[in-house]
Order: sequence, then structure tokens, then C-alpha cells
Amino acid sequence: MKKQKERAVRYFAVFLVFMLICTIVSRGIYAWQMPQVTLGTIDANTLTRTIEADGTILTKEEVPVVTGAGFLVEKVCVVEGQKVEKGDVLFQVERSDLEKLLQQADMQIQAEEKKLAELNASGNSAINRASQDLKDAAASADGDVARAQEAYQAAAALRDSAPSEEEYKQKAYKQDAEYQSLYKASQKKNATKKEKEAFRSYKESLDARLSESYAQEKQALNDAVSEKEQALREADKSRSDSVKQAQRTLEDAKTGDGGAKLEQQNQIQLLKENRSGMLTLKQSEGKVVCSMSGYVSRILVQAGERTGDASAMVLSNADGEKLFQAVLPGEEKSYVTPNDKMNISFSGSAEQLFGIPIEAVGELADGSCQVTGRLLNTTAQIGETGKMEIDKEIGRYSCTIPLSALHSQDNSDYVWIVEEKQTILGTELTARKQKVKVIDRDESYAALEEGSLTEDEKFIVESDKEIKDKARVRLTEE
Repeated sequence: MKKQKERAVRYFAVFLVFMLICTIVSRGIYAWQMPQVTLGTIDANTLTRTIEADGTILTKEEVPVVTGAGFLVEKVCVVEGQKVEKGDVLFQVERSDLEKLLQQADMQIQAEEKKLAELNASGNSAINRASQDLKDAAASADGDVARAQEAYQAAAALRDSAPSEEEYKQKAYKQDAEYQSLYKASQKKNATKKEKEAFRSYKESLDARLSESYAQEKQALNDAVSEKEQALREADKSRSDSVKQAQRTLEDAKTGDGGAKLEQQNQIQLLKENRSGMLTLKQSEGKVVCSMSGYVSRILVQAGERTGDASAMVLSNADGEKLFQAVLPGEEKSYVTPNDKMNISFSGSAEQLFGIPIEAVGELADGSCQVTGRLLNTTAQIGETGKMEIDKEIGRYSCTIPLSALHSQDNSDYVWIVEEKQTILGTELTARKQKVKVIDRDESYAALEEGSLTEDEKFIVESDKEIKDKARVRLTEE
């Protein structure tokens, strides 16, 4: 019996050990299946943006090579970026074609000089006609004004010589038979009261009629003067307008003639200058040579083509001020400002330049950003290429996270927040997706909108497995 109990105890002990081992193994498998994560919290950081771009050394002093239009290029003797010295042949024009152009220029100059002679002849005739028209217009208008002046003066004289109202009435009294009869009756020695009253009554009535008649006649005289005065003003204005129009016609004749002649003279002068250039080119056997020491910046003509009105080539002065110019994507423009410092390295040499200030920031037609800096004390040559780098502080933010903690989906950004949860197995960590708003970023950190995360919230910076929402995670063992 005792042996059976001991055996039972041993079996139970073995069973407990086996269960312990199973528990440990199952916990290990459970934990192994969880993503191992590294946690972090928000921190204040200064974001820095590194901007890189390729560029070329240019010069401020560029000189165009202009030969005139229409020359047939036989061959181009240089390539872009080539160093050239004074007297080097840049390109050559076809000489037989140049002879034809000279002959055509002579014929065109003769034709234009003939046109100028015709303009001189016709122009004088037009000016003479316009001058005579001005004289005729002035004479006719002067006559109209004189006649209007005479009429005005006559009306004014008639108005001024008119009698006063009292004189007007006295004259009417003498011509009125009834007035005279009643007056005599009232003035005799034995005149009755009735006769005197008859005269007084008639005189009052007559005076009223005469006053009204006098006012009407006076107004008629004033109206006549005003009418003649208005006619005089209109005659003056008509004279001024007609003379002014005739003067303009004369000026137009002179200006039109002079303008046409000046234009024709300029045309002839231009043709002669072009011909002079052709002669110079002929004397050099059609060779266009370099006038200075420098570099070929741009070639704008090709063999078999004719030169245009613009320059055929552009040369850079070897002794001119050197510039480094690079083009950045348009989205980088907001990060670059004048006086920012750039470091430059050159592909063709070990030379490096540090702290070169940016002098200009411009926008090109395609929306890209062009930056330019001035180079001093450098052995790099015009046309040489290099790479620029700018480290620009773009702002200090109190809420930043490592870029490894930031994730994107459906045009929105989010982080995994880790929360503690109590279970029968103890304290466990659970991942929860939380959307955030990014306001800026650099190569290492993203700045979040203030309040996106608190200082107490922990987020996943790194994980060895894919994380799902509400999934359990475990910390990476150090």
C-alpha cells in the first residue's frame, strides 16, 4: 500500500512538471506569434531638409555672335562647351551663295533709292496743294467773320441809338391826334372838370400802351444784337475749325511725306549696312571668327541652314564672373531663399566649395525652380558640371515622430498607438490605429499638428511583423 502511494505521488509530480512544461511552451508559442515592437513618444525636433541638384558653371558675361540674316552655313567648326581663342573660326558660310546675296543686295538698294526719289517728287506736290487749301480756307473764313462782325455792329448801334422811354412817349404824344385834342381842351382857361378828367384818363391809358410797346421794341433790339453776336461767334468758330483742319491736312502732308521718306531712308541704310557686313564676310573668305577668348555657350545654327536675325552663337567670356546655376523641382522652391548657403562638388575634379550664398531664386516656365550662386576663387571652368547640396532648417516643432512610425493609407496618415490591457495572463499590450495630420517632414522625422498625440501616448516605431488593429504586441527584448 505504501509503495502504491509513493508511485501515485511520483506520477502526480511528473504530471505537474509536464503541465508546467506545456504551459511554458504554449506561452512561448503565443508570445512568438506576437509582433515584437519598439515604442516611442513624441519629441521636439528641428526639421532639416537636404536639397540636392545638378548644376553648371556659367558666366554673367555672354557675347552674341551676329552675322546678319540669310547666310547659308557651310560648316560649324566648334561644339558647345569648347574653349576658343580670339581669331578661331566658329563657322563658315557658303561663298558662292554669299556672292549671290551681294548681287541681290545691290539690286534691292537701287530699287529702294528709286522709290525714295519718287517719294520726294510726289511729296512736294501734295504739300503745295495743302498749303494753297489752307490759304483759301483762311481767306473764305475771314470774309464770313467780317460780314458777321458788320451785322453785329449795326444791330448794336441801332440798339444803342434807340430813344429813352420818355422820349418814345413824347414822340407818340405828338403823333396821337386824340391826345392832342384832349390836351388842348384840358388846358384852356374855362376847361371843365369833365374835360380835364377825360384827358387824364386817356393819358393813363395811352401811357400803359406805350410802355408795353416800348418794352417790346427794346426787347426786339436786344434780341437782334444777341442773334448777331451768336452768329459772329459761330463764324469765328467755323473759321478756327476750317483753318485748323486745313493746317492738319498740311501737317499730315508734310509728316506723311517726311515719315515715308524717313522710313525709306532707314530701309536703304539698313540694306547698305547688311551689304557692308557681306563684304566683310567675303573678305574673310566666308569665315566667322571669334573676337575674344572664351567658351561656346550655345550654337544656334547648323550646317545647311541659313542664319536668322538673332545671334548664330553665344560665347561666354573666359575672364567673366562665374556663376553656378542649378534647377530644382518646383516643390522645393518654398524651402530655398536668397542667402541660403550651398556646398558644391565637381564631377571633373576633387575641388569642393562650401558656404556659397544663393544670390537668386527664380521660377522657370515649366514651374521648376532655378537657383544661382556666384563663385569666387575657383579653378572650375565655365561649362563644367557639379552637384549642389543645401541643408536647410525648415522649422522647430514640439510634436515630431520618426518617419518609421508613420504609415499611410487612402491618402491619410496614421500611427499605431500601444495600450495596456489586463487579462488572465497578466498585462498585455494592444495596438490601435490612430489618424494624424502631418504638417511637415524631413528625411528622418515628421511634424504632426499640435494635439495629434499627447506626451503620454506611446506609438510603435519599429515592428518585426505586420500589425493589425486591436492586435496584441510585445516589446522587443533587449
